[in-house]
Amino acid sequence: KCKPKKCRQECKRSCPVVKVGKLCIEVGPKDKIAWLSEELCIGCGICVKKCPFEAIQIINLPKNLGKETTHRYSANSFKLHRLPMPRPGQVLGLVGTNGIGKSTALKILAGKMKPNLGKFENPPDWQEILTYFRGSELQNYFTRILEDDLKAVIKPQYVDHIPKAVK
Repeated sequence: KCKPKKCRQECKRSCPVVKVGKLCIEVGPKDKIAWLSEELCIGCGICVKKCPFEAIQIINLPKNLGKETTHRYSANSFKLHRLPMPRPGQVLGLVGTNGIGKSTALKILAGKMKPNLGKFENPPDWQEILTYFRGSELQNYFTRILEDDLKAVIKPQYVDHIPKAVK
C-alpha cells in the first residue's frame, strides 16, 4: 500500500517522465497515495522497482480500447470494455483469468450494478446508458431488465453464498 509520508517518494524522483518536467507521478502534501497519469506513463517500470512498499504495479494492455469503456471504478484502476450479449433461453458463461471483469460484467448484465461508461466521478443515469447502447441488442436487454420484463440469474461464485441468492 502506498505510504507517501513514510517514504522519500522514490517513485517520483526516479521517473524519467517526471525528470523531463511532466507530471506523470504526483504526490500532494495531504495525499494518502501517489497518483500516476495513465496518459503520460511510458511503462518503463522504474517506479515499480524503486517503491519501498511495492505499492506500484504496471499492467500494460496490448491496446487501450478507450472508446468502449463500459465501467470503471476510479482513476488508474480497472476498466471494463464492452459486454457479452446474453441470448434468450441460453446460458452465458464467462471464463478467464482473475481480474479481467467477469464478475463485474455479470453484475451489470443482471442489473445489480449500473454501468458508469467510464465516468466514475459523474455516473450517467439510465437514460444516458440506454442512449449509449442505442442500436445494439444491449439497449433492448437493459430496457427489459429495468422494466422487470426480464430476470437474469447469476450462479454465485462461492457455493456458500447460494442460500442467500435463492431467497
